[in-house]
Amino acid sequence: MISIALQVLVVVMMIAIGLDLQVSQLVGGLRRGRWVVGAVILNLVVFPLLIWAQTEVAQLTAGMAAGLVLCAAAPAGPIGPVLSKLSKADLGFSTGLMVLLGLLGLATTPLTIHFLVDLETNVADDGGVLVPMFIALLVFQVIPLVAAMAFARQSPDLATRASKPLGLIANLLLVGIVIALLVLRGEILTSAALSVHLNLIGGLLVVLAPILIMTRPGSMLRSLLTVTAVRNMSVALLLAARFFDDPEVEAAILLWSFWMLLLPGLVGWLAGRYRTSVEQSDDQSEDDAGRIEPPVVLDLGPSPDVDLMDLHASNSQKAQPPRLRFPAKFEFRVVEPRIRA
Repeated sequence: MISIALQVLVVVMMIAIGLDLQVSQLVGGLRRGRWVVGAVILNLVVFPLLIWAQTEVAQLTAGMAAGLVLCAAAPAGPIGPVLSKLSKADLGFSTGLMVLLGLLGLATTPLTIHFLVDLETNVADDGGVLVPMFIALLVFQVIPLVAAMAFARQSPDLATRASKPLGLIANLLLVGIVIALLVLRGEILTSAALSVHLNLIGGLLVVLAPILIMTRPGSMLRSLLTVTAVRNMSVALLLAARFFDDPEVEAAILLWSFWMLLLPGLVGWLAGRYRTSVEQSDDQSEDDAGRIEPPVVLDLGPSPDVDLMDLHASNSQKAQPPRLRFPAKFEFRVVEPRIRA
């Protein structure tokens, strides 16, 4: 039953993304060359190897290790852009990066699992796992996504109205599946070793720490790190239910889901508040520095027409000039008298 619900969840989520996605978003994300290359390497190579190395050092059980590597191998979690928005990052780059990594993950996720997971221990028959994973991701992700994008191009108004309800249905399905797994696998979650929690926290903090350590990180850097920390739990649960027999695999994915929602959400909230306060302080300083007080004009004219004789007579009088107190910034404006010959 849970396996069917996961399949429905992934299909609904892909349709919701496809209805709200435009080809220009993908093209816009690909134009940021160095950032895109760095994000691809970090998400598809470095991060899975980091989690795999941690599981090897901690000597976790085969099921727990497989579940953690499975999460690390599934990039582009759909809540990544939401957390990027929370942390005041580049939302457009986050969305484009999520879609790009999701498409690349269709090919890299099965390969990563094939090379980093001990399939002989976790799967009864590992000889036919790689190709079925490709087929499963093709059927449950690629085809619904492409079909939804094609429909959105033909009927944009209807697609716009349908995308939000489908997204809500997908979120409700995900919450219901997590609750069901907690009920069915709760004893495994509570009995998880401390080393499993430490591996999860450590792996996430390696990615999230630069967000708080850097006082003024670029918004694109925040987008990259936030999207990297958030993995695609629906895909991980789908593959675990279809291809893995050990219940500890699903338990590890649930543990990851818990810390993934808690730590990136907390860091994103703190980073968003800090960045907002810093920007407001900097804006206030710039306003104070750039504020120019209007000059005080001391107008000594205009004067009426003056005869040369009257001007000479007035100059010959040695009257004591009045004492004037001028402000810090002032301007003299002297109007030349018009002299009548």
